[in-house]
Amino acid sequence: MQIDAGIKNNNLAKVVEKVKIPERSRSYNLCVKADALRFAKMYRESIQTYLQAIMMDRKESKAYFGLAISYKYLKEYQKAISTLLKLVNIDDSNDEYFFEIGVCFLSDGKPAKAIEYLIKAILINRENLEAQIQLAIAHELVGEEELSLMIYNKLIETNPEFLKAYYNKAAMLMGMENYMEASRTFFQLLKRNPDYYKAYLGIAMSFDKMAKYKDAIRYYKKFLELKQFSEDAVFARNRVNELRALHFSKDNSLTIID
Repeated sequence: MQIDAGIKNNNLAKVVEKVKIPERSRSYNLCVKADALRFAKMYRESIQTYLQAIMMDRKESKAYFGLAISYKYLKEYQKAISTLLKLVNIDDSNDEYFFEIGVCFLSDGKPAKAIEYLIKAILINRENLEAQIQLAIAHELVGEEELSLMIYNKLIETNPEFLKAYYNKAAMLMGMENYMEASRTFFQLLKRNPDYYKAYLGIAMSFDKMAKYKDAIRYYKKFLELKQFSEDAVFARNRVNELRALHFSKDNSLTIID
């Protein structure tokens, strides 16, 4: 749209002066303060401020959501869930609300309930990849590994750059003692990102379980090259030394890692 060239500059200035930015409500301003407290990990303080905002406006969705997240970080999952359920009564079109309910049920050790709400999140937004990952985890926890694998395979097929799907699938396969398929999945992951250090550790552990000790040592070392000071590095270093001591003669070329 073009401005009429006939309007004088001083007339336009007068119009602009009459435009006012709407003032934010008191409840909204309290939410901003509460968000800042939550981001600073002052969860108890943020809860009090969110509650003040809700008292001023019972339909302030921002306050309910922030309140629920603070409860979640404090591991008060039932309070978080109760708050989120109130929120979906206000707005049932936001997939993030249902996603968080599912996550809280998972964290509270109730994967069957989590499935119900994670599916709702996905139905609202089929691009919510995190909801799909959490759904796969929930199915695994209730003993439905085949459904989990189906979800992971679909994610890998439709979103090949979503690396978490490869990693979670491989980790689940290891739990199922399918170490060969787990190692293949870890290798697929490394093709996408050669610096994904956890994949090297997963491959090493898979080979270790399959008694392919030379290959296991090789990948433990690759992992240590990337993350030599991590907590897992202590395990990897000790395991390399154990494997060398148990399975290789003293005159071979392998040496102990300090």
